[in-house]
Amino acid sequence: MRLLARAIGLGLLLLAALVPLCVALLLWAEAGPEGLVALGPTGWVALAIGLVLPGGLGLLALCWLTQRAELVVMRDALQRQGESGDSRALALQALLAEAREQTAILQEQTRLLLGQLGAGRGQAETLQALMSESRLERLVAEWDMTARELAAVMAAMWRLAFGWRRAEGEVSVAGAGEGTDIALPAGPELALAILRLLPATTAEMARFEVDERFVRQAAHYRAVFRRFLERVPETGPLNRGLFRDMVQGRLDARLALLPRPNHALVIPADTLAAE
Repeated sequence: MRLLARAIGLGLLLLAALVPLCVALLLWAEAGPEGLVALGPTGWVALAIGLVLPGGLGLLALCWLTQRAELVVMRDALQRQGESGDSRALALQALLAEAREQTAILQEQTRLLLGQLGAGRGQAETLQALMSESRLERLVAEWDMTARELAAVMAAMWRLAFGWRRAEGEVSVAGAGEGTDIALPAGPELALAILRLLPATTAEMARFEVDERFVRQAAHYRAVFRRFLERVPETGPLNRGLFRDMVQGRLDARLALLPRPNHALVIPADTLAAE
């Protein structure tokens, strides 16, 4: 469109310039040079103005029309750019709003996830506490059964050491008479009595005379106690150190000084009554 307007303007400019030129050529052809000279300064000025003025006016009109058309085109372009910018601004606002909504949704999901993690951690701690409590209860129950078995073995060792009845002429510390039954010590006193009976060092134990039946009962005691300790953890409220510090544990350490059982030795059946 702009090229067409420029072409039309250029054509009009050439037409306005050719009209005075054609007039001058006609004057030249009819009157010759004398006609042109006869015009004088005023005629020459008028002829020059006729040659230049239409072209200048046409050029000015062409420039004005061209600028006006370019201004219209620029205004339309700016308007389109403005509309495009508004569309982009609206699209950007929509994207920002959507991003805010997604951020809010993610924050809510994160909060819910943290709440679920906290609840799961609490459930795990509760379950761990219940498992620990169950483990402790099971360990206490096992120790009760083990303590009964150890008490039975200690009773057999005590009977092997002191017998069932007092001999004639023997008087107990409590003042019981001759030939009465010897009562087992009650509770921890049984283990303490066996501890006081046994030597505390390896050298003294080597000189200590002990019955093979007592040695076998001691090995049985140590096997039961070790089997229980294998199920006890190293650390915790109930640990191996706690049971080793008990009187049963100290007795186990003392019985470790005894010689190993001689299973090749046959014990007469009539001597097993003490067990």
